[in-house]
Amino acid sequence: MRVGCLGPQGTFTEEAARRYFVEEDVEWSLHPSILDTLEALAAKQVDRVVVPIENSIEGSVTMTLDSLALNEELFVEAEIIMPIRQNLLTVVGTNREDIREVWSHPQALAQCRHYIHNMGAAVKNFDSTAAAAEKLAESGRTDVAAIGTLLAAENNGLEVLQAGIQDVHDNFTRFIVVRRIGQTVRSTERTILQLQFESDQPGALASVLNVFAGLQLNLSHIQSRPTRKKLGTYQFFLEVEAGWQDERMQKAISIVQTYGHQVRVLGTMNRHYVM
Repeated sequence: MRVGCLGPQGTFTEEAARRYFVEEDVEWSLHPSILDTLEALAAKQVDRVVVPIENSIEGSVTMTLDSLALNEELFVEAEIIMPIRQNLLTVVGTNREDIREVWSHPQALAQCRHYIHNMGAAVKNFDSTAAAAEKLAESGRTDVAAIGTLLAAENNGLEVLQAGIQDVHDNFTRFIVVRRIGQTVRSTERTILQLQFESDQPGALASVLNVFAGLQLNLSHIQSRPTRKKLGTYQFFLEVEAGWQDERMQKAISIVQTYGHQVRVLGTMNRHYVM
């Protein structure tokens, strides 16, 4: 199996992917950004990809949601929950009081926002935590730190100046395993839906939520995103605690569609915890 994930070596996404596919014979493919990773799947360069979708501190990864919405060839088949421990990585010999800038992926920087603020450091965004660590090692700068994994420090000859710097101790990220659509859907426990309203009517969202409530379907997550069609128009991503093949789920989708709304199943999955 060919599996793609966010690179270079040493990202949290790679770590989650390797723990999930530990019993598989995998040919790994690392990509420079989340968008590149999903595009590789759509282009049939890989069979599966693993990308982050939500963090317990910072919330949804909007690039992942938007990519799922825009590409009808993508389908989520599983989710991975992994604890995240952010680390301050530096060139050997760096003093904390000399650090003026911190480099990392925007999600990692956001998870350590208060820590960075207390340092009085500026931030610089990179496509991945590992890319930031790699660039820091190349630069040799002792006035800069990166935030990333222990593996990224090891791979790039950096030292861990401080471990566990995330603002909340219990920090978890949800990753999703994505494939191309068209394969058999297995029995699952959770479903992701994309919802778009046909027209902007008062109470439209409430009427949809009532459908799920009436069928005893719990919505564990609701996220709004712009439709990109017109300012002030939004689409919604719903996560429902029922498999796509559940009769209640099928009925809910059918009812919402009779209201004239657009509903698309983005994936149906089981949850896997890796430590």
